[in-house]
Amino acid sequence: MLDQVVTACAVVVALAHPVPQIVRVLRTRSVAGVSGSTTWLGLAINLAWVSYGVARGLVPVAVLSTAYVLGYGVVGALLVARGNRRGIGTGALAGVGLAGLVVVGGWTALGTVLALAVLPQFLPQVVEAWRADDLTGLAPGTYLIAVLDGIVWGGFGVVAGDRPLMLYGLIMCSVAVAVLIPRYRWAARQATQPVSSEPVAG
Repeated sequence: MLDQVVTACAVVVALAHPVPQIVRVLRTRSVAGVSGSTTWLGLAINLAWVSYGVARGLVPVAVLSTAYVLGYGVVGALLVARGNRRGIGTGALAGVGLAGLVVVGGWTALGTVLALAVLPQFLPQVVEAWRADDLTGLAPGTYLIAVLDGIVWGGFGVVAGDRPLMLYGLIMCSVAVAVLIPRYRWAARQATQPVSSEPVAG
């Protein structure tokens, strides 16, 4: 029963996760502050999760990961449409590496690596958030949902005694907070900057 509740919550979170980012890019028409590497790594990693779920007969994992694939695909398309192609090669290389891992180590090896992959997946976004001067395109709602995702899966890991899930939850919460801190600091600076007034023609 608990696993069904957690799966249902996780699917809702997965479907909601990219929505704030998609809406923000469409509304602001800006991808400033959005990491292409995180987007394309997310696409490759979640395609691997879909394959893992199908191969292991884990339908919830396959469904959940498909939702993430759709979200990352839309964000990636928005990045490319606005001229940001950074990270496509990184995502492709990760996809090839994960496919090679299945051939060499099997599905168990892939599952273990995927559980830890959240850190390298989100690290480029953390770096981008701390370095960029303009974070107009970065949606904080996406990373608030990522904190919820970490809590759901980490909490399930505690209840089920599953250490990889606990680790996933801890890492996901940590990287999401590491993105949110500079995003909110940037927003606070924007709110305190004076608005320049145009001279009135007389």
